[in-house]
Amino acid sequence: MKTPSFIFFFSVILVSVLTGVLSRPYFTDRVFYLYEDTYKLAGEQDRLVTYHSSTAGPVQIRTDDELHRTLIIGEQSYAIADKSVPYSTKFRVTYPNGHVYRVEDNNGILLSYDDKGNIVMVVQVYANGERIKQEGEEDFSPSALVMAAYPDYHVKRGMPGFLFLALGLLIFGWCNFRYQAFQDLMFRISPQRLMYENPEPSDFYYFMSKVGGIVVMIGSIFIAFKAY
Repeated sequence: MKTPSFIFFFSVILVSVLTGVLSRPYFTDRVFYLYEDTYKLAGEQDRLVTYHSSTAGPVQIRTDDELHRTLIIGEQSYAIADKSVPYSTKFRVTYPNGHVYRVEDNNGILLSYDDKGNIVMVVQVYANGERIKQEGEEDFSPSALVMAAYPDYHVKRGMPGFLFLALGLLIFGWCNFRYQAFQDLMFRISPQRLMYENPEPSDFYYFMSKVGGIVVMIGSIFIAFKAY
């Protein structure tokens, strides 16, 4: 007959393996964002790379030559020219409406400027889940287009470290709930015992250990979701 401990640790191992296998693409695939839509690589053919999103239409990036790329979003094309010089990474972004912007890489942070040299501040306004464009606002910010066009600016999602933390807390909570030997160990290493002479765990201590173990196990589930 399988013991509760066997069932628990077998379940933990099984769920951990499944979570690792199913979550691997989420944590390893590099993506970029256009407002709230997330894009990842879907395919590449010759000089044309296609990115797909589950919430929006595809984005295609055509490499015209070493210094020029074209983003194709829907029926609109955005031209990006690499204007970098030594120790300064710069791009020129030309919109379908003829507007031209300059994007500069400032230690990994992309800053956008209009044709008059004024910095472009992007303020996203939403109502009922729909984006509301402000007067004179472009469909996409210049910096977002540069991020989309160059894979060096694509990022990995999530914080997988939270999954390992959640796993450790889950096992800790189970041990604190299930095993008296573990409860005794936690009592012996507790600084509070130094306040008493010949202290011994009470029934209330064991009861609170079980309650604390349940709370920790529940908390570990919420921590696991923070990884995504």
